[in-house]
Amino acid sequence: MDKEKTIRERFRVFEKLVNVGYNTDNKIINLKVEELLSQPNFNRSELVIAVGIKNALASRKLVTFLCGIEEKNNSNIRKENNYE
Repeated sequence: MDKEKTIRERFRVFEKLVNVGYNTDNKIINLKVEELLSQPNFNRSELVIAVGIKNALASRKLVTFLCGIEEKNNSNIRKENNYE
């Protein structure tokens, strides 16, 4: 998946989370996959991205995640994340 497509997909899933009520940091951090499974408009790859958003927010790396970048050991080495 190219970087622009990764970014668009992650922001789309983020928007879906907001639209179904996950509109604060705490709500996303406390998100349970089982809750999203009850939502009819989340497919498997979107669930994986939603969990990635949750983990990134909890580790204070949300912008890095949404931009498709993974920082390793606080160095400048970066790698594109692919969650499919």
